[in-house]
Amino acid sequence: MMSLRYRQAVCLVFALSSLVFPLLGKQKQAQKESAPYFILPTWDGKIVKSTSLKDQVILMVFFQTWCPDCQRMSPHLEKIYQKYKAQRFVVLGVSHDVEKVKAIAPYIKKYSLTYPILLGDTSIAINYLNVTARSPNFTIPYLVLVNRNGNIVGRFVQGRNKETTDFQLLEDQILSLL
Repeated sequence: MMSLRYRQAVCLVFALSSLVFPLLGKQKQAQKESAPYFILPTWDGKIVKSTSLKDQVILMVFFQTWCPDCQRMSPHLEKIYQKYKAQRFVVLGVSHDVEKVKAIAPYIKKYSLTYPILLGDTSIAINYLNVTARSPNFTIPYLVLVNRNGNIVGRFVQGRNKETTDFQLLEDQILSLL
C-alpha cells in the first residue's frame, strides 16, 4: 500500500508538470528559426541564392512531378503566385525528381508554371525539412513558408496540415505576411 507522503509527492509532480510543460511549449514557439542559406540551380540553368530573396515572402514547395497531390497543387500555387508576386511574394518549386530537367520541363509546360523551379538536392532537404543524410526521405508535397525577415513561419506536410489541400487557408497564411 502506498504511503500518504508518496501519494502526495506523485500528486505534486503531476501538478508541477501541468504548469511547466505548457510553458516549455510556449518558449519553443517564441524562438525564431532562420531559413538556412542555399544556392541551387533552376531547371533552365540559372542559379538562385537565398540571399537574392531578401525581404520577400517565400513559399517553398518540395515536390516530384509524378506525385498526384503535387500535380493537383501546382495550378493553385501558380494562381497564388500570380496574384501576389507584385507584393514581393515568390513560390519556389524545389524538385527532387531523379530525372531532373527531363521530368521537369514537360511538367512546367503542362501546368503553365512561371514560378522558379529549383533542382533540389539532399542538402536542402536536410536543412529545410529536418531529415538526415542517413534517412533523407520526406513526404511530398511539403511546404515551407518564410517571412520577410528570413524566418521559417510555417511547415505544411501533405496528410498532416490542411494548408496542403485547403488553398484558401494557405493563401490566408501568406496574406498575413504580406
